Amino acid sequence: MNVLTLRPLSVILLILCMHGSAWASGVFTNSIGMHFVLIPPGTFQMGSPSSEKGRQWDEKQHTVTLTRSFYISTTEVTQTQWFDVMGTTPSASFRCGGDCPVDSVSWNDIQEFIRRLNTMEQTRNYRLPTEAEWEYACRAGSQTAFFNGPIQETTCTPLDPVLNEVGWYCGNSGLQNPAYDFKVQPVARKKPNAFGLYDTHGNVMEWCLDACETRSSFSRRAGVFTDTYEEGIRDPLSRHGSRRVVRGGSFLQSPEHSRSANRSAFHPDVRRSYIGFRLVRMP
Repeated sequence: MNVLTLRPLSVILLILCMHGSAWASGVFTNSIGMHFVLIPPGTFQMGSPSSEKGRQWDEKQHTVTLTRSFYISTTEVTQTQWFDVMGTTPSASFRCGGDCPVDSVSWNDIQEFIRRLNTMEQTRNYRLPTEAEWEYACRAGSQTAFFNGPIQETTCTPLDPVLNEVGWYCGNSGLQNPAYDFKVQPVARKKPNAFGLYDTHGNVMEWCLDACETRSSFSRRAGVFTDTYEEGIRDPLSRHGSRRVVRGGSFLQSPEHSRSANRSAFHPDVRRSYIGFRLVRMP
């Protein structure tokens, strides 16, 4: 039997009827079984200090204020959840099962997923997180490279003891037995952060809402270029650029890519076996 099976309509209707009380408690499960937690507004230091191991030049540390609360899914969207909305199984890692993150979906594919989910639940409130929302939720009040502590290693070996507790990366997702057989892993198998979010470090990288460029128009320097890394900015969202921001690192990358501040970007049509997403839902 295919592990990606549709849920009965009666179950979906029951969950929808429970929405009112769930929202009030700060936790919420939607019609396709996605769990959300409420993230309060606040001010934080986005980016990384110059002393952080593995730091890149495009991680300028600056103060950001998010003025609105938002709900964010506690895990990356799974293959079952994608199937329940889209009726397809796009993941390169489909043998991993329905509890593994959906992968090989582009930013543009996700916009159609969001449109259909909004229609199913008669709302307009689902979307991808902004880059700032993603980092704020990932950090959960921390200022270290990972929410549970500083980065120890920048290569796959030896094992980074801090990252190993909370994320899947090249050091623990298939480096041995057999060698270099890196695999995506089921969600929520590592420790969550203080907000209750799983897999913000590693497993699959995660698409964000922000647009960006990856090359400077004034030099050959590569990186993630946005107009939002400014001191004191409020509710930033970069709207300019042909690429889209990706965060979080993946199961086949080294620890430095899984840091809270690390930034990547891809064209919105790109599909990769190591890129997925999680969703925000506005109250």
